Amino acid sequence: MQLSFGLLALALSLICTAIYLPLARQLRFLDAPNHRSAHAVITPSSGGLAVVIAIAMTLCVAQLSGGALYGNAERLMLLLLLGLCALGAWDDRHPLPVYLRLLMFFLVASAAMSAYLDLPFTSLWLLPALMLGLAWLINLYNFMDGIDGLAALQVVMVAGAMLGLGFITGASNEFLILCATTAGAYGGFLVFNWPPAKLFMGDAGSLSAGLLLGWLGLWSWRDEFMPLVVWFLLMSPFLLDTGITLLVRAYKGQRLTEAHSSHCYQRLARHWGSHRRVDYALVILHGVWLIPLALVGVFSTLPQWTLMLLGLFPQLLLIAKLRRFT
Repeated sequence: MQLSFGLLALALSLICTAIYLPLARQLRFLDAPNHRSAHAVITPSSGGLAVVIAIAMTLCVAQLSGGALYGNAERLMLLLLLGLCALGAWDDRHPLPVYLRLLMFFLVASAAMSAYLDLPFTSLWLLPALMLGLAWLINLYNFMDGIDGLAALQVVMVAGAMLGLGFITGASNEFLILCATTAGAYGGFLVFNWPPAKLFMGDAGSLSAGLLLGWLGLWSWRDEFMPLVVWFLLMSPFLLDTGITLLVRAYKGQRLTEAHSSHCYQRLARHWGSHRRVDYALVILHGVWLIPLALVGVFSTLPQWTLMLLGLFPQLLLIAKLRRFT
């Protein structure tokens, strides 16, 4: 049943994106290249609008058909997703000040946490940290949407892996449907975003992706479907790249709010002269190393710190090498 909703999301995403693409050109929702861009031609943007519409439609069908029984918290998360997508689409056309963007991200994260987590009084100290973490995740996903296909591909890999692991661990039907829907919708968009991209997701899609992946992580942690280390391992390529890039820029005294193109994935794309090869490298990293480690995390009793060390150490070595590229 869950896979059928994933296929529905895939089909709706393909249809919505195909309809949106000529509208984006007509309405001038276009991304013109500049000195930081990895693309050389004017390309339609804000394709995340079509993706989020497909996700919302699929989840509504799942609820109305009795395939899922989403409660008030999940409905609020869907509303937050729609609102964040709209904010991202506005920002694509009329860039907002950095402080206002960060404030909105924190408000979205705060609303999500207050509705989605029922923490005992003794654990309330976790709430501010989780709010900041989700706000940062929303922001960092925007940073990682800098070359064709990469950000959408990461959503497909993470949501798809959590779907498979959820089957194994006995996750709830509602959680599995959200995983399948997310992977299917961004998979449909990836058809248009695969290098050379015909359409960019823009902030409308990247901010939404950050919230969706954070939602999946929160849900799996709250209901204990799988160890938290599983989500961290799957997200580690994006978490490490943004975290280390931020630390390096801070160490060099560079303005952290200034746009740049110094992420490791951008350096690798320039070094190889190919977006597609970077995308393939991400697939290989997940398929050969991170997803097998996530399976070990589900089935074994190894300490979580051991799994994290195994997952992060090779990536840290790779990042150290990539930092030497211009």
